[in-house]
Amino acid sequence: MAKMISKHTDVLCSFITPYEDVREKILEILPDNAVMVHVSTSLEVCEERDVKGLYAKARIGEITNFTGISDPFDEPKCAHITLDSSGNEGNSVDDMVGQLAHLFEKQKSVLLPGRWQPLHVGHEWLIQRELDQGKRVVVGIRNTPVSDSDPFSTDVRKRMIEHRYADEDVEAWVMPDIEAISYGRKVGYELREADDIPPEVFAISATGVRGGNRANVSERVMEFMIAEGIWDGE
Repeated sequence: MAKMISKHTDVLCSFITPYEDVREKILEILPDNAVMVHVSTSLEVCEERDVKGLYAKARIGEITNFTGISDPFDEPKCAHITLDSSGNEGNSVDDMVGQLAHLFEKQKSVLLPGRWQPLHVGHEWLIQRELDQGKRVVVGIRNTPVSDSDPFSTDVRKRMIEHRYADEDVEAWVMPDIEAISYGRKVGYELREADDIPPEVFAISATGVRGGNRANVSERVMEFMIAEGIWDGE
């Protein structure tokens, strides 16, 4: 569930994981950019904070297999960050939150608006150009009505893009149809037009793709179109 939701927003998962092999398994399941944080608390502090008296019961044998008393705790080796939760000076809750704040800073995005009728290798060249520069890309899908010249619905186009870029830093947004982009001051962003598009890429047309030239769509898009029953498998 966390892996699925993390495609759209930051996700915090709290695991009780005293064993290192379990932690390693968790990291295998989560996305590659997942960060394992060890909230380090000494046994003495855990016992001081134990309002239910569970540690005391474990020490006299009323509770068995209790982590830290009768069951082992593996010191984390796979953690990316370790936080000292002793509460001493410099280790308050606010201090720990401050140490993690950088993980939640949102990277600015590059918005690429268009019809994407359908997504073709020319579009992909533009998207890849931004990804190669380390940019996060938002593909703005203009909510145009279905017609002879625009045969693919907004939903199909959105799912097409999500399928193509399932494992990359690309997000598909549906936006209102627009007739122009009007702006005053460019505060914090810029408007730019790609001026280095190779001639063979510039010549690619969605009209040609809609007319049957499937050579100008990538394997992933072809896969999507066939799976959706839009194109046959020939």
